[in-house]
Formats: sequence, structure tokens, C-alpha cells
Amino acid sequence: MEVFDRYQSASAINQQIAIKKSELSAIDKKEEQKSLFEKNDTVNITNSEVDENDYQRVLEKFKALDAKTRAHEQQHAAAGDTKGAISYNYQVGPDGKLYATGGHVKLDTSIPNDPEAALAKLEKLSNAAGAPSELSSADAAISRAANLNKMLILSRQEEGENYANN
Repeated sequence: MEVFDRYQSASAINQQIAIKKSELSAIDKKEEQKSLFEKNDTVNITNSEVDENDYQRVLEKFKALDAKTRAHEQQHAAAGDTKGAISYNYQVGPDGKLYATGGHVKLDTSIPNDPEAALAKLEKLSNAAGAPSELSSADAAISRAANLNKMLILSRQEEGENYANN
């Protein structure tokens, strides 16, 4: 009886091995089909319908926007005190390269307690925000706020002088 149980257990093991082999074979088939689909799944970028002039025109627009964006942000950074590096937003151009399409630089907007130092810093901040010829809405808002704060400090100084003279 003991011999029969050993044969039966060996038979059960062989059966389990056969099941696992068939499962692995099915997985291999799926992987092979997947790789065949991936090989056939391509994008034809060099379409004959694409006009070379259109491609060059779009590429030149990306290059011009990149140069303009970088110059704009560098003017801000050069004119004022910054709180870090310039950060750019990128977009992939038709040639597959990244082009800067937007950006920002964090200007130091802290105000010193000393009124004279505050006026100097606000003047520098206003100049940094307004440095580029084409201002964004954020640039204009920072420049406006700096100018309003300068006016507030100057008016407080005048009030202090008026009280001192009376």
C-alpha cells in the first residue's frame, strides 16, 4: 500500500508541473503577442502631407518664444533681489526639444523696518518687476504694490515731519 501512495504522490506532482508549464506557456504567448503589437505600433512623423514650410514656421515660433521668455525672466532677475533660481515652463517643439514657454522668478518682497532702506528696496523691487518691456499681469501687480508701499512710507514720513514742526 505504501508503494502505491508514493506513485500517486509522484503522479500528482507531475500533474501540477504540467499545469504550471501550460500556465507559463500561456503567459509567454501573451508576451509574444504584446511585443508583436509594440513592434507594429509606430507613429510616422515624416508624413508626406506635412509641409516643410509649416514645420519651419512653427519651429521658429517656438525658438522665438523661448528666447523671449528667457530674456524676460532674466531681466527680472538681473534688476532685483531674488529668492531662488528662475523657473521655466516647457513645451515640446515639433523637433522633440523642450522650449521655454513661460516662467517666473521669485523676487524678494520683504520690507526692512528702516524707512530709508524700505524705500530703496521698494524702488529696486518696482524696477525689477517692471524691467521687461512687456509686463505680465503679475509683473504689473508687483510693481503697483511696490509703488503703493513707497507712497505709504513717504506719506508717513511727511506726517511725522508735520507733527514735529507743530
